[in-house]
Formats: sequence, structure tokens, C-alpha cells
Amino acid sequence: MKRLLITLKEKWPEYILEILVLIIGIFSAFELTNYGENKNRRKAELEILKGCKIELMTDLAEIDLNMGELRKSKGSLDLILEVLENDGTYHDSLAFHFNYSILPMHFVHSTSSFETAKSKGLDIISNQDIRTKLISIYDSQYDFFLQGEAEELAEVQYGMRHILKGRFEEGWNYPNSDNTFSGTMVPIDFESLKRDQEYLYFIKTQRNRTRSYIEFFYTNLKKSVVSMIQDLEEEIQRLES
Repeated sequence: MKRLLITLKEKWPEYILEILVLIIGIFSAFELTNYGENKNRRKAELEILKGCKIELMTDLAEIDLNMGELRKSKGSLDLILEVLENDGTYHDSLAFHFNYSILPMHFVHSTSSFETAKSKGLDIISNQDIRTKLISIYDSQYDFFLQGEAEELAEVQYGMRHILKGRFEEGWNYPNSDNTFSGTMVPIDFESLKRDQEYLYFIKTQRNRTRSYIEFFYTNLKKSVVSMIQDLEEEIQRLES
């Protein structure tokens, strides 16, 4: 026992040094592991944010395309009502406008990068404001918009089955040469449409619904998407700097 105490007394600086070296080694390894994990996490975050930005830019192009087609539809509905309510005469170009009076418009979009973030845990997005805005767009505004779209498409389907049937020669007469809904829809009895209250009510309502679809649903969605793209650009630049 005495010998042990003497040995400890003589070599305690050496033992203390060894313990410190061991502690420093463990701490360094821990810090190195954390650094590697943080680096990989930051890389994954950047990939997700860049993916969201690319997908939202594609969605924005789809929004602009759809809004353009809906404006054509609104213009066609206005023209048809003007001709019918002012006892106008039929001309072949009206077949184009009748075709655009009812439009099966779908918003094709992607949420794959956001779903990847959810699978990894949304806290992988370190900026809480960006995280909250992405959740708001994908889990709230997109869902709300798609509910409105479903209601609009249901009315379009109803019109095709119950309103246009028996009043026009055929529907869904779209060519395959472009990405628009250009085509023709020829009325069976144009003059009777001027007195057809059911048809007039339907296309007046369709005009109002299309205006609301453009000015409320699509316009608000576009504003949110444009704002989100700008926020993502700034956040990506911050993370890469």
C-alpha cells in the first residue's frame, strides 16, 4: 500500500497528462463526428430546398399556363353571352368559343422534395420561417386549391353530361397538335340557345365561376408560390455562403 502511494505521488503528473490526453481525444472524436453529421445534414437541407425551388418554379409555369387558358375561356364566355343576349347571328368562329366555354383544367404539380423533407423530419429545414411557409403552401394552400379545383371539375363534368348533351353535336373535340384546348363545339340549334334559360344560366354561372377561379384561387396561389421561390433563393444563398 505504501509503495502504491509512493508511486502515485511520484507519477501523478504523468497520470493526469494521460487522462487529459484521453479526454481531449474523446472530445475531438465527438466534435469530429458532430461536424460530419452537421455537414451531411446541411447538404441534405440544401438539396431539399433546391428541389423545392425547382419544383415550385415548374408549378409557377403551370399556373401561368392554366391562367392563360382560363382567361381565354372567360373571354369566350363573355363573347357567347354577348352574341346570344343581343340576338346575334351564328358564324363558324363561334364553334371555337363554344369549345372554350367549358374547360377541364388541371393543376399538375409536384411535392416530392417536401415529402422527402417530411420523411427525414421537417426540422431538417433549419430556418423556422422557411419551414413554416413551406408547410403552409404544401399542406394548406395546395390542399385548399385542389379542393376548389375538384369542385370546378365536378361542375365541368356535370355540364358536359347534362347541359351540353343534346345542345351540341359533340364535346371534348380537342386536337393533339398543341398544349391548348383549341377545338370546336358546334351547336345543334343556335337560335334556340338564345331562349334556353337552363343553358344561359349555366354559362353565366360558368363565367362567374371562371372569373373567381382566376382572380381568387389561381391569383392567390401564384402570389404564394412567387414569394416562396424568392424566400428559398435567399435561404439557399445564405446556407451556401
